[in-house]
Amino acid sequence: MIKFFRKIRQKLLSENKFSKYLIYSIGEIMLVVIGILIALQINNWNESNKDRELVKTSLTSLKVNLNEDIKDLNKQISYNKSLLDNIDFTLKLIISPKFENKPLSVFADSIGDLTNERLFLPNITTFKSMESGSIFPLIADQKFKESIYKYYVHLEKLSKITNENNLFVKKHVEDFVYNEMELGTFFPKSNPHSMNRDLQLDNTNLFRNNPAFENVLIGRKFRAGGEIYTSENAIVVANELIELIDYYLELND
Repeated sequence: MIKFFRKIRQKLLSENKFSKYLIYSIGEIMLVVIGILIALQINNWNESNKDRELVKTSLTSLKVNLNEDIKDLNKQISYNKSLLDNIDFTLKLIISPKFENKPLSVFADSIGDLTNERLFLPNITTFKSMESGSIFPLIADQKFKESIYKYYVHLEKLSKITNENNLFVKKHVEDFVYNEMELGTFFPKSNPHSMNRDLQLDNTNLFRNNPAFENVLIGRKFRAGGEIYTSENAIVVANELIELIDYYLELND
């Protein structure tokens, strides 16, 4: 192609047709410029497609994380509801006369493990990857980006609440259990040598005569209710964000 144009230029020069040569040269330059502009446009189009695919892949992965969060949040709610049942029974054991001076270990299953702790660890892998991989600048919809960030702020709040509740258990519930209860009789299999000991501390009055422990149970009840409320709100926000992602992907397909 280059040889072809060169021959034309040489022919025009050899025939002293300078004006035609000049017009031809301008036309050739314009063709080169147009070719460059087309190449740039194709490159921009390819880059735009590449960016769109990156955003699509990231948002699709984010949806997977959101659905995993919803499953974990439902588990968090179930755990706290079960805990509330155990607390309610223990409060009844403290108040009701029919439970006075009874073997405490008989109610082990109903009381449940009041010292149990549960963390909530949100699935933030894709979110952090989108931040470090500069995916967010590729999303033009500012409100949509804000919705994503707000969701993870909500999860961070829930994670802090669960951590605080676990610290409450360590400081108050575990302190009572390890210092006031006789675990060797409450959990007989925990100490195989305790089968014939005097069960002096295996008595419901251990709970009934301790107002401080009742206060701890009430405090944990409020905290469990707060976890349920925050978890339920997080599920609502997660489902709303999934709908926004689907809408964004459909709009930019």
